[in-house]
Amino acid sequence: MRIICFVVILLPLGLFSQVTNFQWPLSPVNEQHRISATFDECREDRDHFHNGTDMPLAPGQPALSIMGGLVTGIGSDWIRVEDFAYVHVIPNSALDINDTVLKGAVVGVTDSYAHIHLNYGGGASGHATGNPLLPGKITPFSDPYHPRSPIIQFVKDGTFTSFPGNSLSGRVDIVAQAADTTDLASHIDKNNGIYKIGWALYSADTSTVIAGPYFYFEAKQLYSNSYINNVYAPGSSTSIYRYIVTNKIYTNGYLDCALYDPGDYVISVMSSDTRDNWDTTFVPVFISDEDILPPAPPILNYVGSNGAGGILLEWTAPSDADLAGYRLEFSFDGVKWSSNHGPDVLTAGMTAFTIPSFSENTQLKFRLQAVDNAPIPNHSEYSDSYGVNLNAGGNSILIVDGFDRTNGSWTSAKHDFALSYSDAVVNSGNESSIATASNEWVTNTGNMTNYDAVIWFVGDDSRTDETFNATEQQIITAYLSSGGHFFASGAEIGYDLSAGSASDIAFMEQVLHIKYVDDNSGSLHVDGLGDYFSGLSFNYGVTPYVEDWPDYFSVSNEGEIILKYGNGLTAGVGYHDNTSSTVVLGFTFETIDTDASRSQLMGRVLGYFNGITSIDEIQQPVNASISAIYPNPFNASVNMNYTLQTSGDISISVFDIRGKRVFDQYYPGQGAGSHHWIWSGKNNEGNDLSSGAYIVRINQENGIMLTGKLLLLK
Repeated sequence: MRIICFVVILLPLGLFSQVTNFQWPLSPVNEQHRISATFDECREDRDHFHNGTDMPLAPGQPALSIMGGLVTGIGSDWIRVEDFAYVHVIPNSALDINDTVLKGAVVGVTDSYAHIHLNYGGGASGHATGNPLLPGKITPFSDPYHPRSPIIQFVKDGTFTSFPGNSLSGRVDIVAQAADTTDLASHIDKNNGIYKIGWALYSADTSTVIAGPYFYFEAKQLYSNSYINNVYAPGSSTSIYRYIVTNKIYTNGYLDCALYDPGDYVISVMSSDTRDNWDTTFVPVFISDEDILPPAPPILNYVGSNGAGGILLEWTAPSDADLAGYRLEFSFDGVKWSSNHGPDVLTAGMTAFTIPSFSENTQLKFRLQAVDNAPIPNHSEYSDSYGVNLNAGGNSILIVDGFDRTNGSWTSAKHDFALSYSDAVVNSGNESSIATASNEWVTNTGNMTNYDAVIWFVGDDSRTDETFNATEQQIITAYLSSGGHFFASGAEIGYDLSAGSASDIAFMEQVLHIKYVDDNSGSLHVDGLGDYFSGLSFNYGVTPYVEDWPDYFSVSNEGEIILKYGNGLTAGVGYHDNTSSTVVLGFTFETIDTDASRSQLMGRVLGYFNGITSIDEIQQPVNASISAIYPNPFNASVNMNYTLQTSGDISISVFDIRGKRVFDQYYPGQGAGSHHWIWSGKNNEGNDLSSGAYIVRINQENGIMLTGKLLLLK
């Protein structure tokens, strides 16, 4: 339906410039409407300043001119009348440049973005872009809600290395996560950008202002996008605003602790909206004249085999001038961590380290800290945690950590999600050699051809962070062309690639064998289907982070549906031919609700890669066996994977070296197939046992007995 605008000019054009109050650009024009984004907010991942104000409106609804005058610009999705441009609006086809419209006339209809993005000034308006929500602009507009700045962080100037607690030294940036509420109609409207924000330094009892207040940011003019990193800290996005309140718009700024005597102080962060509603957050701090700032964390790039029976670790060093070296920690279970190597061994100049020899089929997990040379050394935050398992005779698997986003569902700078994948491989009973690497390591080395299977996870990386960039796409395509097997997990893979270039879409459809249908599957339950995946049933998306925008797909290029959400939409797509295979999830594997479910799914994926011909082969193993005991030696707990040839009752018993039974447990009606057992090193009374060797024995009612050896080290 085409909307026709009939226009009659009754006033001289010169009178329009005298108007100072404007109505709303949607009906009813004299009532307040929702505001879902405000002027000078951060867009995307510090991509640009928001140059207007967003007002939600369903697609196809009329956008109304808020002032009369000439049409001075028209595009495919915008139209300008005098001072205002209406963006995400399909222009009224009856209008052309230099046509005149009355106040309230229909200038177009909203497109699929479902809101009017209103720009005030700029373009052909003849004056600078400004904030349309300031007094004297859009009327009526009532905003009685004050802003809030609940999270204050102190970091080293020019970096994002946090000070320990609230003890400060040297040059300090104050970072405030702040937001404003314009109305209560929607949760989106409660999280808009701040109009004005600043800081001050007080005496410990707040009776005296020692420095400030300083207000360097005020959203009354549109700033150049080249300065956005001066205003917004990493982690900022369209819904999270992290202001560097000590920075000036055009230059760097900081709190210089050297100007003040050591002691207790209070720092305040003050923010306001366009209606002079204020919020102030007070934070007690201690200013020190000693070096109390830890270095930035190192970036762990690779943990895997060195090709000679040892373990190789590679990392990227932080840039801190006072770096002394590193502290390497290891763990068998991911809970209790130990360290045998500090800065005396891992010195500042090192970016790689080799553990010369290590026993096979023992899964180990690593993380790394940087340490400085302060009199009392400061330790950085930990790196991400990566897992490794050596097995010269098994398949080789590379786990690639491509999850870089920290302003979405997950907001911490570090994670241990790679361990969810290595644990699942081991717990599935698959005896493989496992290495873990960052996606940057893969792009720098191009080294995937030596691995039988690659598991690549991207979390909720999206269009800004990119799930798979052009270089990664080339490496993955070449890897599959050479006969590789590729498993990808992420909640925004289709959403990202579908909005990209022609090569992005070709990679998605021809290499990953998926077609993107939509974002937000609407279900947190998944069921398996087909020969390889039927019988799987699990939930996901709640921990360790909430995943609220999972993709759903259709198949492409001979792909097949292998997993469905609880509402029937496609959650996973597989493909395999005579040489290569792929599995792609529309949700995040690491948020599957239990270890057992992750292990079961991983076992099915690896079986799919290995070409098992039917689900019966997974559920009915040929021989009963204990396939893995890990970690061994163990401290807090030990895991055992075992398979049963037939269904029936079993008992699992543990004996000490003298043959005394110290623990037993009965399991009625266990089915044929793979099982996982965990023992905490306690006897039947729940008491901790002492260090030593133990024998574990599985007795089946059909007379089959399986045994294994355990070594408990306290």
